[in-house]
Amino acid sequence: SRCSQQLPGVSPCPKPAYLASMGDAEEDAGAQEVAGAGDNPEHDPKEPKDVEQEIQMLIAKAKNRLEGVTSVMEDNGSRIKTLQKGFKELKRQQDHVTREQNQTIGNLQNGLKSN
Repeated sequence: SRCSQQLPGVSPCPKPAYLASMGDAEEDAGAQEVAGAGDNPEHDPKEPKDVEQEIQMLIAKAKNRLEGVTSVMEDNGSRIKTLQKGFKELKRQQDHVTREQNQTIGNLQNGLKSN
């Protein structure tokens, strides 16, 4: 990415807010569940984790990340449409200015020939 290249005197790119919070809630909840497992006196720490619970936690984490990515894709899509409209308008303006310049050059050349 652009931000991976460090230029002298330029600060690194900040991590976008939507990435900073992605998956944190599930990771925190999962850490609390694992930490809470030791509170149960009947739970043997040598026993394997509850596989179904871990799978559910991973699915929730993946869904949250997918929602974040989908949101970013929608934002990017709307920005692309805005840029496309802007570029079309810019091209139209450039074409208009080119015509005006060519007309002015033609008028100046005709003025020089008549002198």
